[in-house]
Amino acid sequence: MSSKLNVSVAVFQIRHYSAFHEFAAHVESFVAEAASAGSQAVLLPEFLPMGLLWTDADAANVDNAGVAAFYRKVLTPLFGEFKALMPALATKYDIHIVGATYWHEEQGIGVNSAFVFTPDGTELRQDKLHMTRGEKAIQTTPGDTLLAFEIDGVKCGLFVCYDVQFPELTQCLAAQGIEVLFVPSLTDERGTWRVWHSAHARALENQMFVCVSTLAGNLGIPRDYPVSCGGQAFVACPIDNRFKIEDGTYARSDFAEEGLLHASLDLETLRLSREKGEVRQLKDRRPDLYRNLFASL
Repeated sequence: MSSKLNVSVAVFQIRHYSAFHEFAAHVESFVAEAASAGSQAVLLPEFLPMGLLWTDADAANVDNAGVAAFYRKVLTPLFGEFKALMPALATKYDIHIVGATYWHEEQGIGVNSAFVFTPDGTELRQDKLHMTRGEKAIQTTPGDTLLAFEIDGVKCGLFVCYDVQFPELTQCLAAQGIEVLFVPSLTDERGTWRVWHSAHARALENQMFVCVSTLAGNLGIPRDYPVSCGGQAFVACPIDNRFKIEDGTYARSDFAEEGLLHASLDLETLRLSREKGEVRQLKDRRPDLYRNLFASL
């Protein structure tokens, strides 16, 4: 059983790409840096390829009423190139690429999908489960399955942004023994605090690490209500005497525009915290009580 998991967590800046190869080079620079830092996994944010919308000549003219059709017009045809690029980078740099969500349409249904691309070429997928108002506006359909996976023997889970605000999901993964939760995110200033506090709550409640990656910058689309987002990369951990971190922030980037936060997750301390910490939420939970309380409503 691994005692550490080395991760790199991205703040990824929106760029206005003129062609797919510009996006590919941008992503590769992050993957290469993470591998050079010795990371076993790199977490990339929600809506990673959003800047590809600018590969279309009509991008500057798209308004809010037409943005749903524009996503389908531009992003769906490029999905195949994305699916070829990402596993190739994971193999080339011998690293797990996690998150990197891509909005696309399948058989007439819009989905926001996160991924795990492994060095051996395996691809895992986690569709976003809870839709924000913006995603509902572009007719995005929520997923209905929850992914648990391993990185070098460490049990992990993957949520997409808003999903971290629903504690029931994390409880399901904790019951499967996961120790690290990855959360690719895209949100505005108020939303960054919702994700921040929710990630810390999930780390506290379930005695796990929660890693959050963010997309940053102003997309400029749609022209009458442009996407603008930001936030910091961070890792939340339990608040416990074993960690000696008073606010539960295990690591936090000192940049908000672009870069990678490198962190070595101490799994031995996490396991010791679960067994012998001053508070032991996992051991002290009373699921029968909760079921009875809900049944009585």
